[in-house]
Amino acid sequence: MNFVQHILTTALIATSAASFAQTTIIITTDSSTTPVKSKKYIERVTSDFSIYAGFNNFSQSPAGFKGDGGAFSPIGSRFVALAWQKRIPLAVNGSTKLRLVTGPEVAWNNFMFEDSDKLVERNNELIVEASSVELRKSKFVTTQLNLPVILNVSFRSGFTIGMGAYAGIRLDSYTKEKPQGARAVRTHGAFNLNPVRWGLTTELGFRGTAKLFGRYEPNSPFRSGQGPDASVWAVGVKF
Repeated sequence: MNFVQHILTTALIATSAASFAQTTIIITTDSSTTPVKSKKYIERVTSDFSIYAGFNNFSQSPAGFKGDGGAFSPIGSRFVALAWQKRIPLAVNGSTKLRLVTGPEVAWNNFMFEDSDKLVERNNELIVEASSVELRKSKFVTTQLNLPVILNVSFRSGFTIGMGAYAGIRLDSYTKEKPQGARAVRTHGAFNLNPVRWGLTTELGFRGTAKLFGRYEPNSPFRSGQGPDASVWAVGVKF
């Protein structure tokens, strides 16, 4: 929790400081009696909306699930996030510019089971079992509200790289099974998930274009001893 508080405090301080935009004043004079002229160049805080889309999975086989099976599809398991971000100037007077990027996002981790396995919760235990009917789709989904804090460096060439961290709270989680020839069924629940999760993130690409991103959560999203002890990763493209 100290880590989460540190991230939130950093974001609040940076947002408050953004109101004091950086100003560069250039004064030009001549030998005549012309009054002194000044020009102000102000680097302002900007806002944008971004979409993250890619793949996610556990870093190792989730053997912490009870029962048989439990393998996730590497292609079907997808990550999506919708982000509202502020770009706050920190050092922008030279050819290399430093900005702080932060703002809320809603993120979805979709873990797609292979075959006809499904996840159920019984007596506070997570169990993976084969479905009694053939399933066209079976997945486990978590939704959370995150606050990333990213330091972004931009070079004269237009290449940018960002590194930072994020923390978030669980909004929802559910399983979804779609039998062959029938409607999908959703089952909502806590599924022994931690209410707060955190991770590390990096982004790289060129200014004004789509960027590659990577995320890594070193701790298991599940409570200790109540789910797989495996970290979560995600990679993809930021639009």
